[in-house]
Amino acid sequence: MRVLVTGAQGFIGRAMVAGLHERGWQVTALDVTPPRAPQLQGVESVTGDIRVVDSFRAAIEGADAVVHLASAHLQVDLPASTYWETNVKSLRPFLEAARAAGVRHFVHTSSVGVHGSLAVVPGNEDSPFAPENLYEQTKAAGEREVVGFLPQAPPLGVTIVRPAWVYGPGDPRTERILRTVGRSRFILFGRGGNYRHPIYIDDYVEGVARLLLQPHTFARTYVLAGPGYLTSRQLIGAAERVTGGKTRLRVPLALGYAAGLAAELACRVVGASPPISRRTLAFFTNQNAFDTTRARNEFGFAPSVDTVEGFQRVWRSMRQPAEPARH
Repeated sequence: MRVLVTGAQGFIGRAMVAGLHERGWQVTALDVTPPRAPQLQGVESVTGDIRVVDSFRAAIEGADAVVHLASAHLQVDLPASTYWETNVKSLRPFLEAARAAGVRHFVHTSSVGVHGSLAVVPGNEDSPFAPENLYEQTKAAGEREVVGFLPQAPPLGVTIVRPAWVYGPGDPRTERILRTVGRSRFILFGRGGNYRHPIYIDDYVEGVARLLLQPHTFARTYVLAGPGYLTSRQLIGAAERVTGGKTRLRVPLALGYAAGLAAELACRVVGASPPISRRTLAFFTNQNAFDTTRARNEFGFAPSVDTVEGFQRVWRSMRQPAEPARH
């Protein structure tokens, strides 16, 4: 069986390519940038832009399934138009190309961010949309684009997946948290009573692998999140347990918002990424906790890596000596 994975050079994309390859899939890895390292033996690498169908049309021919991960995400230097072009406007031409090529299953990757901060915890697939930032807004609009295509989709099956915070070795966000906590330099804003719901990368890949080419998942939407949610304070506590560091500074949220706004304005002048922003403070305020019963009942989704074990794996990978350069 052959699968095309888009966004293959990203953190999740690299793991998805490796995981599906290990499960016996013939994988084509598509990304807008060329691979930075040699690909796995048997994996075909294609450079193409999902906004330009002709740049990857040949790669989609013969594919049985598509795992669509590519998106504009968190890049502060991207204009809003790029988010809309990448996360929304590219979808219908891509879906039409997949249908024309005889693809049997198209898995569209959205985000639990479409729900914003949940009013009721835990949320599920039926929780209302309440996107807060540009990324979440375009992801919500992208889902509407996909749903609008469903009546014309057959014989192509389409599934929407909403991952929670996916983390693991090589994830810059998680590594930054562990590094800062390990140095006892992490700042906790507010009381840390809001919920976070991470999912370890291996569990996420397994979830997607389980639903591929399963007809009963067609025209369905699934939230994929880890085995349990925890407060942001508990999450940082897990990082302290793993790294041995301590959180020595707690700052009121109001002060954090003021600092974030000032940093955003200052960095906008020089075109740099702010060290703190109002968006990053959402980590300490937004409610993100989900019930994954639908995925468990419909395709046996069973995440097993809890946050402490997952953080331990990331921390070990960070402390391994780098491989010597090859000449």
